[in-house]
Amino acid sequence: MDAAIDAFIEFGFEKTSMDLIAERANASKRTVYNHFSSKELLIEEAFNRFLKNAFVSKNIEYDPQKSIEDQLGEFADSKMKLTEDPKQLGLMRVTLSAFMTHPLMAERAVLFSDSQEDGLVKWLKKATDDGRLNVKDPELAAESFWSLFSGTFFWPPIVRGPVEKKVGEKLKAEFIQLFLARYKNE
Repeated sequence: MDAAIDAFIEFGFEKTSMDLIAERANASKRTVYNHFSSKELLIEEAFNRFLKNAFVSKNIEYDPQKSIEDQLGEFADSKMKLTEDPKQLGLMRVTLSAFMTHPLMAERAVLFSDSQEDGLVKWLKKATDDGRLNVKDPELAAESFWSLFSGTFFWPPIVRGPVEKKVGEKLKAEFIQLFLARYKNE
C-alpha cells in the first residue's frame, strides 16, 4: 500500500501502473493483483484507510473536567492536521484528481465516508447532557462545525498547501467562538 501511495503521489493516478507499484513494493505483479484486481481498487483502499484514520483521530471523548473550548480545539486540530502531513496532502490531491475522471470511485468513497461515525456528534450529545452546550440537532451542529474548518483547513490546502500556523491558530479560535456563540449554554 505504501509503495502504491508513493507512486500515485509522485506520478499521478493515470500514469501509475500496476507494474510500477509492484516494482516499488519489491513484489511480483501477480502478488499485487492477488490483493487488488485494479489500480482503481488500490487507490480506493488507500483513500478509505486515510478516511478511517481521519475518523479515528476525531474520536475524542467528552471530558467534563476540561473546558469546552479546549475540547473543541482538539476536534479542530484533528481536521487541521490532515493537511499538515505532505504525504496525506499528496494522497488527497491524487485521489480527488482520480475521482474527477472516475465518478463511481468518488461515489463509493462518499458512501464509505457517510458510513463512518462522527465522534463529534457523540461528544456534542454528552456536552449537552452535561448542561454545558445547548445542541438540539447534534448532526447539524457537527456538520456546521466541520464546514467551518473544512472551508479553511481542508479544501484550500489541497490546492495551495497548508495554512500558516499563526493564521491557523487565530482562525481556529475564531471558529470555535462562532460555534459557541450559537451553542454554548450560559
